[in-house]
Amino acid sequence: MSDLKIKRQQKPSIIAVSLLLVAAFLTPTFAVAADAVVLTFSTVGDSRQDPEKPDPSSVQSALIGVGKCPIPAGTGLVANPGLSGQDCKWLQNTKAWTRIMDAIQAQKSNLLFFNGDMIMGYGKAGAPVTRNATGVSEVALANPSVDQIITSDLLQFYQQYGFWRGMIATLIENGTYVVPVPGNHEVQCKRCGKKAQVENENAWRDNMGDLILDQSRLSNLLNPKTPLQNWDVNNTPAIGGADGITTDQKQLSYSFDVGTSHFVVINTDAVGKDSYAPSNWLDADLTAAETKGAKNLFVFGHKPAFFYLYSGAPAIGSTSSLDGKDPAAANAFWNVIAKHKATYFCGHEHSYHVDKFLSADGSGNSAYQVLVGTGGSPFDAATPTAVATDRMYSWATVKIYKSGKAVLNTYGFDDTMGKKIINIGKNIKLPTR
Repeated sequence: MSDLKIKRQQKPSIIAVSLLLVAAFLTPTFAVAADAVVLTFSTVGDSRQDPEKPDPSSVQSALIGVGKCPIPAGTGLVANPGLSGQDCKWLQNTKAWTRIMDAIQAQKSNLLFFNGDMIMGYGKAGAPVTRNATGVSEVALANPSVDQIITSDLLQFYQQYGFWRGMIATLIENGTYVVPVPGNHEVQCKRCGKKAQVENENAWRDNMGDLILDQSRLSNLLNPKTPLQNWDVNNTPAIGGADGITTDQKQLSYSFDVGTSHFVVINTDAVGKDSYAPSNWLDADLTAAETKGAKNLFVFGHKPAFFYLYSGAPAIGSTSSLDGKDPAAANAFWNVIAKHKATYFCGHEHSYHVDKFLSADGSGNSAYQVLVGTGGSPFDAATPTAVATDRMYSWATVKIYKSGKAVLNTYGFDDTMGKKIINIGKNIKLPTR
């Protein structure tokens, strides 16, 4: 009897069961509604191909020596190292970059920040100059021939920009707005000592300016509850200011808000300030954003603050990262990032790595550096290392929730491009205000 009594007492009523079932179905729905995703963005960099040192995985032996590819120095052409005819001419890893774009589109990202080196560039986008077998004379040609115009740096820049712009067009038409970040291959000239050139900054604005920012077009792609705001073309590092800027940085370093998320793009290779971040301007910009109520602060630049020393990596060089050029300046930049609880996304190194660094000011503040220079350019690690992701084409996607929570996931696929896409960095909660 006692057992039967206990069983009867434990048996819930029909009404109770019904309530439990209703709660089971509705509670998750209420939870999702209470903290729904309000914005998704992705970021990656470095899709340009290298006509002299392509990654071994992209070389097709049957195409070695078939035709010539353009380079921004010497004679302007080099024997094809084994690239497809398309990638030899336009200097893009079309296959890898296309697969990444398709995946980002499937993730329904509202924005894609491309962290520089979308073109090979690396020349001087000015008037055609004479070329010979040993180098380039910087004397402009008064009456260049058609061949000299076609092989000029100026036309190569514009052709490469045009091909890349064509590749991203469907992203924008299908709901993912592309926000470009200048890289060293866009603004620097290799034969000029790897120095940024004003001609190249002007070419950047001419080819990317319509994306920075088409307010009407971007607003139409966003949820009305997370509007585009606080975009000012004049909010850019000042010439002669504390950051040592010497040229107009409009559309090279800029910022804007989407809802309560603040996005900042910085040029890490301004003319005369190669491998430096505009830290003073950035500090003021982030402070102003916080005053306006920004909860999430995201900064995008080409060069990493801190070099990722992968297995077998060469010694850090002056052009490899901000700390390679000037450790004190890099630390000052990181103090700004960490103080404001921002996250820094970058490329330049053709590798993937996510790390958290303490600021150097003794405050105990820290922040994430998310390195995703893996959009298709030749991997820095030419052969496999102990870390499989060193040679994976990869990107980062961040979801921002109504509560302000921001969660980072990273995705990638192997260098053969024959295996499925996997999640290689799961559910990293980024700092918020």
